Amino acid sequence: MSVHAFPLSRELPTVRIVAGAIARLPSDEAAQLWRETASHLLSVAIERGQNANDARDEVRRFFDAVQSALPSELSL
Repeated sequence: MSVHAFPLSRELPTVRIVAGAIARLPSDEAAQLWRETASHLLSVAIERGQNANDARDEVRRFFDAVQSALPSELSL
């Protein structure tokens, strides 16, 4: 039996928090926040035993969810 973590991209409160933080920042700071967030999420997933490719895919799906939650004029 294997255990799979709940996908980050479906954790709507987390998606909204990140999208809200990004929306409040100037574009260069928003991009930096995203890079730091993505790096952190990737390292945590790998530390928890997720294979690197699957972890990168999950961070991409999370990125897509955050993008969808941003107002249309604010894309990274």
